[in-house]
Amino acid sequence: MSGWEHGICGCFDDCTICLLSFFCPCIQIYRNANAIPDGEHGCLFLCGMCTFLHACYNRTTLRHDIRVHKNISGSHCEDWLCTYFCFSLSLAQESQEMKSEYMLRE
Repeated sequence: MSGWEHGICGCFDDCTICLLSFFCPCIQIYRNANAIPDGEHGCLFLCGMCTFLHACYNRTTLRHDIRVHKNISGSHCEDWLCTYFCFSLSLAQESQEMKSEYMLRE
């Protein structure tokens, strides 16, 4: 297993991802969820983003799925801490990891 290609504070490596993650997180979350092959992140997942508790749970689950898909080491606890305390930063980090995958799907 490897680590994240971009650090949690490396959100400025890609200005588009940075801006989407901070100002339009729902779009960025959808792009990340859509980039995971055979992911179970459909309409209910996106609807669940409307409430805070569901949003934290769904974001943690999505971060975990990205880690598994990209073979990145980590734990559920780390995923939760990152998504809860560094929501936009962790979203940008995940987006940079998945960038090549969702570019292929667009």
